[in-house]
Parts: sequence; structure tokens; C-alpha cells
Amino acid sequence: MSRSSILKSRPVWIGVIVLAVASVAAFTNRPGRTDAVQAVANAIAVEATPVTIGPLAETVSAVGTIAAMRDVVVSSETAGRVTAVAVKVGDRVHEGQPLIIVDDELKVVAVEQAKAQMLAAQTSLKKAQRDYQRAETLFKSGDIPDVELEGNRLAMHAAEAQEKGAAAGLRAAERQLADTRVKSPINGLVASRKVEIGEMLSPGREVANIIDVSTVKVRLSIAEEEIGLISLNQAATLRIDSRPGEVYGASVYTIGSKTETTTGHTYPVEVVIRNRNAFELKAGMFGRVDIMTSSAPEAMSISRESLVSDESAPAVFIVEDHVARLRHVKLGLRTADRFQVLDGLKAGDLVVSFGQKGLKDGAAVQYK
Repeated sequence: MSRSSILKSRPVWIGVIVLAVASVAAFTNRPGRTDAVQAVANAIAVEATPVTIGPLAETVSAVGTIAAMRDVVVSSETAGRVTAVAVKVGDRVHEGQPLIIVDDELKVVAVEQAKAQMLAAQTSLKKAQRDYQRAETLFKSGDIPDVELEGNRLAMHAAEAQEKGAAAGLRAAERQLADTRVKSPINGLVASRKVEIGEMLSPGREVANIIDVSTVKVRLSIAEEEIGLISLNQAATLRIDSRPGEVYGASVYTIGSKTETTTGHTYPVEVVIRNRNAFELKAGMFGRVDIMTSSAPEAMSISRESLVSDESAPAVFIVEDHVARLRHVKLGLRTADRFQVLDGLKAGDLVVSFGQKGLKDGAAVQYK
């Protein structure tokens, strides 16, 4: 094509371009344009997740330290030199098992003396009883006066008292001998041992600490606004930092009726957990407890981050045809990261979970 032909056809091409631009502008700006066109022009990037349906449990959460269900300090009840130590830290012991043995030589002698005194007292009592029976027979036949009978009766009572005193002395001596074997009062584990062979003991001296960790407990402090949600035997779960992913079943054991401090409004609550065979849970571990206060097996729920207003007037954005729509909802159960929705949504709705700040009803969105 020649230069003159191009120059002659330029007005035609310009007219076509102008007409096309005007047509697009008229189309995009005419009243009633579709949301799809608006979405292409001004879409806001968000994340949207569908409403889920499944089990949901509302809990009261707290932290505490694991303690043995029974924690007993064992002390000596006698004085003497330690001649044997029968256990070490970590040993499993049963009730009545000797832990420490104290020199018992003098205690054995005392028992033998008490037995001899007991034998003498029993012999004297038998003689006094025979004398009284003989005197009673003679008195009935008139051969002795009542004064002599009364003397035999008093002698018999004195012999009975001596026999009881000797029996008490024997029991005391045997108890002192038994105390030379310091025994475990419960089934459990040796948490600490305080003495060694050769040491001198005195009454009241601590010798060992025995703990029963077949069942353990966690003591919690529960706020005033939550204590009313808790009841005895309520189900709970325990998690410990040293075993991530492990969940231990628990239950509420005690609920305090008096606040723990004069300034704060918290109440003591204890939960108990049956320990596993390997005694995985140890006294002193840090525990995180969730007490289940209510649950729903088929709850429709959304993430906590989806809310765009406070819980007094909850609302969320849902996505319909790439357009954000504001929906007011009614909430039910609440967990740490999810809310149950009782009204305002239906299963399958796409709820904006990220990017909703500054979002307005009717705004075009792109989501993934």
C-alpha cells in the first residue's frame, strides 16, 4: 500500500478504535453491571474455608504441676545406728517392706526381759487364783474367816494387775524392736533417701520419701467466671510438654469452695489421671489440662479468626460468586480456635478466614 493510501485510510482506523473504546467504557459503566465484571476489575485477595461439621467440645483450660496421689515422708521412730539400707532412689516398694534397719541388739535384750517378766507375772497370777479358790472353799465350810478370804481376793487382783502390766511392757518392747525396721507405709516408689549406713538416727529423723504415682493429680487454679462450669467427675484431658502429641484421660477429683488468695478470684481444682504401666507421668512435670464442660457431636463450626466483630454481635464474610457478603451469626460452643455456629450459615458456605480486615459487604474477592 502506498503512503498516500495509508494517509487516506487513517481517519477510518482512528474512528474504529475510538468506537471500540467507547463501547467498552459504556459497557463497564452502564447501570446494573454484573458482579463478575466488578470482580475482574477490583478483586481483593482473601482466604476462604468451608464451614465444617463435626464434634466440638467446650473446655476450661488451665496449667499446673503433676503431683503424686500419695506423697509420704517416712521418719524414724527409734534411736540407734543404721546397720543396713535396703533400698535406693527409684526402687519400687510395697507396704510393710523394710527401708532402713537400725541396730537392734539392746531392743532384743529388752524383749527377752519383758518376756521373762511376763512369765513371772503369769505364774504369780495362777498361784493367786488357786489360793483364792482354796480360800473360798474353806470360807464356805467355815474353816477360815472372811478377812482371810478378802486377803486372798486382793492378792489375786494384784497378780492380775501385775500380769497386765507385764503384758503391756512386752508389747512396748516388741514395738521398739519392730521400729528398728523402718518400713514403707504404702506401695510406691522411693523418691529420696536421707540416710546411709553408719549414721545415728533419732526419733523423728526423716529417712525416705515414698510416692504413689499409680494415680497422679494436677492442682489447678480456676477463675471465678469459669468455676461454675466445673463439676465432680467431669471428663478432662492432660498434655505434657515432654510427650508432644500424647493425650491422657483425666477427671475432676476435687473442687475448692474457698478462693485461694485474698486479692484474686481463683479456686483450687484437682484432676486425677491413672498413670500408665511405665509410670510415664512423673511428679513435678508441667501439665496442661482441658476440662470438658459441654460438647456437640455434630457441630457446624468456623475458625475464631473468621469473626469480623466481637462476640456480642458476631458476623462473618462469606463468598458468593467471588463477592463478599456479610452474614450475622449466632454462636454456641467456643473452643480455643473454633466457634460453633447455631444460625446464619449453612454447611458448605465459604467463610473468609484471612483478609477480611477492611472488607465490605459486596466487595469483589479472589480466594484460594
